Amino acid sequence: MRKCRSMMLVAGAVALTAASAVVVPEPAFTAPDATYCNGYAKDFARRNSRGPVAGGALFGAVGGAIVGGIIGGPVGVAAAIGGGAGAVVGGGARANRYNQLYNQAFADCMKS
Repeated sequence: MRKCRSMMLVAGAVALTAASAVVVPEPAFTAPDATYCNGYAKDFARRNSRGPVAGGALFGAVGGAIVGGIIGGPVGVAAAIGGGAGAVVGGGARANRYNQLYNQAFADCMKS
């Protein structure tokens, strides 16, 4: 009986040690999906690509007024045409900047 009791104690100790050594794996890290990164990149690009349209229109208007003054045409008309052209050029630059920012943010998000 004594031998059986000590064997049970040893068996219990071994079982307890084995149970405490069980390693619980950590949850696997999953990379962000394309939907999440698309939203992140759109937001990042939208927030960081503002401004050039107004600047382009302003410089276009000033340039148009100068050219109109040199040529001798009506300065207001030249300024309006220059402002329109500046807005188009500024808008194109803004769209290009937006695309650059979007692509970079999307790529960075997918890598993480």
